[in-house]
Amino acid sequence: PLSVIVDQRDRLIVADNRNHRVVILDQTGSWLFIINGNVNSIQDFRCPYGLALDPQGNIHVAACGSNTIKVFTPEGAYVRSYGDVKGPSGIVIDEAGYSLVNEITGNCLSIFDPQGKKVHTVSNIIDPNGVILDPKSRSLCVAIIRAGMVLKYSV
Repeated sequence: PLSVIVDQRDRLIVADNRNHRVVILDQTGSWLFIINGNVNSIQDFRCPYGLALDPQGNIHVAACGSNTIKVFTPEGAYVRSYGDVKGPSGIVIDEAGYSLVNEITGNCLSIFDPQGKKVHTVSNIIDPNGVILDPKSRSLCVAIIRAGMVLKYSV
């Protein structure tokens, strides 16, 4: 697994990168269901890397091997895709529904509006990996894997 988040129902949502799926577990670790990305359809994704929840509780999957973000309902139904991104690795969504996506092979951070339209790109961030948003301090922190450091931005 490459990332894990907890939803509003206290379920664990796990990006199972090697098996090309997202696993949903209950509080005890028992399997509830999987979102299988290794299928030949519009919901296809390879190498799920980052996970985030939007204000409605939908699951956003940064599919590094598919160069896109896939959105699923809390029950696992496919909603839509967005983003023409290069190796999305980390993703975080703010309270207004804007997605901030690290592009590990694009060496940038892209910002998408709630409808999935790219509205801004911060370039020259070499090997961005994880990303978090601290709503209290309004800070965005980006882990830079090769440099072994974290960049902090005020937003």
